Amino acid sequence: MSAVRPSAQPFLPNVITAALCAVVTVAYAGSFGGLVFGGPLEPFVGRAVLAALVSSIIVLPVLAWQSSFFFSLGGPDSNPSAILAFTLAAIAGDILQEAKATPAQIVPTALMFLFISATACGAVLYALGRGGWGRYVRYLPHPVVGGFLAGSGYLLVAGAWKMLTAQTLDLRHLDVVTTVHPLGGITVLVVAVTLVVLTRLVRHFLVIPVVLVGAMIGFHVARHAWGLDLAAARQAGLLLAPLQIGDWTHLGNFPYREVHWNLLLHHAKDFGAMTMVAVITILLNTTSLEVGTGIEGDADRELKALGLANLLIGLGGGMVAVNSFNRSLLNLKAGANSRWAARGCAALILATMLFAPGLIGLMPKPVLTGLILFLGIGLLISWAYESRLIMPWSDYLIVLAILGSVAVLGMVPSVVLGLVTACVSFVFTLSRSPSIRNNFSLLNRRSNVERSTQQGEILLAQGQTMRGFALQGFLFFGTTSRLLDEVRAALGQTRFVLLDFRLVHGVDGSSTVALKKLRKLCAEGGITLVFTSMSANVESMLRLGGIGSDDAGLRTFPDRDHGLEWCEDQIIAAAVPHAELVAALAGVLTAEEIRYLVAHFEEVEIAPDSTLIRQGDPSDAMFLIERGRVSVYLRQAESGARRLRLRTFTIGTVVGEMGLYTGAARTADIVADEPTRALKLTGPKVALLEQREPQLANKLHRFVVRSLAQRLAAANAEVRALT
Repeated sequence: MSAVRPSAQPFLPNVITAALCAVVTVAYAGSFGGLVFGGPLEPFVGRAVLAALVSSIIVLPVLAWQSSFFFSLGGPDSNPSAILAFTLAAIAGDILQEAKATPAQIVPTALMFLFISATACGAVLYALGRGGWGRYVRYLPHPVVGGFLAGSGYLLVAGAWKMLTAQTLDLRHLDVVTTVHPLGGITVLVVAVTLVVLTRLVRHFLVIPVVLVGAMIGFHVARHAWGLDLAAARQAGLLLAPLQIGDWTHLGNFPYREVHWNLLLHHAKDFGAMTMVAVITILLNTTSLEVGTGIEGDADRELKALGLANLLIGLGGGMVAVNSFNRSLLNLKAGANSRWAARGCAALILATMLFAPGLIGLMPKPVLTGLILFLGIGLLISWAYESRLIMPWSDYLIVLAILGSVAVLGMVPSVVLGLVTACVSFVFTLSRSPSIRNNFSLLNRRSNVERSTQQGEILLAQGQTMRGFALQGFLFFGTTSRLLDEVRAALGQTRFVLLDFRLVHGVDGSSTVALKKLRKLCAEGGITLVFTSMSANVESMLRLGGIGSDDAGLRTFPDRDHGLEWCEDQIIAAAVPHAELVAALAGVLTAEEIRYLVAHFEEVEIAPDSTLIRQGDPSDAMFLIERGRVSVYLRQAESGARRLRLRTFTIGTVVGEMGLYTGAARTADIVADEPTRALKLTGPKVALLEQREPQLANKLHRFVVRSLAQRLAAANAEVRALT
């Protein structure tokens, strides 16, 4: 996907689209206003509709200014409004329990909750966007998100029932529906069913607008045929009251003394649930717009834009608003080619409020209730039914558990359940990811030390006594417990256990418990534990957990190569306590032949850290290591960086032979690691040996070829172990 900017197009399509979107936005505002001011607040629903319209007027130009989608529309939406309705119903119930309390006394507290929740939610949204946290919120597990949305669907269905019957949804008293005016009940059912069916059969952006407008026209036709005039229909609760601009309440003209501040504080916990659902809704709508339009969005930019909008909404007397997938897609598909469509939509709504507020009073409540019922049923179908087809049963049961919690306990406890479920799900999923990238022994993984034939045979015979494990990822109690089980199962006749931390990017305190158990297990079995490639952070965490590099039975090395070398040295030293040249070359050269070589070739003494061969020098000799050891280092840029060790050679091995045979310049440095003595076999001397002792020269050449073959075999084994 790529970001798309609107091009310069004729302005008329934006005007037409703005008018269509204004009709739909007003319908949604009426629906959500009726939803949040249900029950005892129903006589004052005009105040909530006014707040919803104010929200739309503010959020539309802010999105047109700041959104990453030029066609973005927003306003009050189903998910946050469902929680607002639930909370305001609880606040109304608390106030009415007081002596001589009237429904009118609920309004200031209810409106103040709307304003404060919008302001606080805006601050949180803006902080999340400014901090770049949008991508992290997306890590919330899919079934937890599904559970929240399914729960919102239930609250919307319950809200629609309350809008229709003025009673709380109770399966034991469904007969209350008989008290509903037949025209209202039929309209609600027809609108909801029509929208549910058509939106699944006809994937077109005009389905919802056409159904809403058609339902409103059809309602008034049916009302006239029923013999109800506007006054009678309004008295029967079938129409909204005409909008009263004078009822607009904001923080500048608010009756603060009439607010029950203690109740607002008591229900502050509901704000957390609403904010979480708002964040999820914004990010889901952003992702849906990216997928549905192919235009790349910026989640953090959306959060900042809607955070700013909600801050202004709270000050201006509105209710929480988010971006809308359906309305934004309608705006784009209907012909919007610039941000002016959203601005025009806001201007038309404002003009209607100021110059034709009576039009709002012609909106049928049953049509708006049917829209709410459709939104709730849609969420339940998508997340409580259809999601079973795309989720494992374990995830689907989480969705049902959160939905059931919302129905029985309410949204706030369900948010806590969802967060706990998310944490448990994350830990469980992470613990199932393998902490061991691969395991190895000295049979398929060696250090870069060139060993004699005899030493190679020792390592081949006893290679299984060293078991290595290349770890990866983040280690915590779940992954390290599995690691302990795998290592325990692999111990057997093991003398050394090597753990390579090169691919470990972090550990927690609990992981040290399992590692301490492993250390104890190894100590009881006489096994040496070897740690390699630990970062400073990992080493610090292990030290805090009581695992130090100076512990008995534990050795640490800066990299795996040196750890493998140490293990090899211990195995060889145990098998050959005094490895001299004669013993090292046993089976290759006889003692007499070795003495002949020592007598006829120059012996070279090399002090520690002295260079035997320098990179770039001409090749005129090869060296047979008689005592000590040397290492091949690749010289890096002249920056003081540590040299890269390629291989190490010990007693009975030959170095520099490639240059002698090919005549090419030296490709690396060879430096003595300790006091070393070597036989210098120059080209002329080797040629002379071929003349005088052809059999010995032939043995020497075969020995060099076998050494090269062993190096190649070791390299191939390492490659196979990594694949």
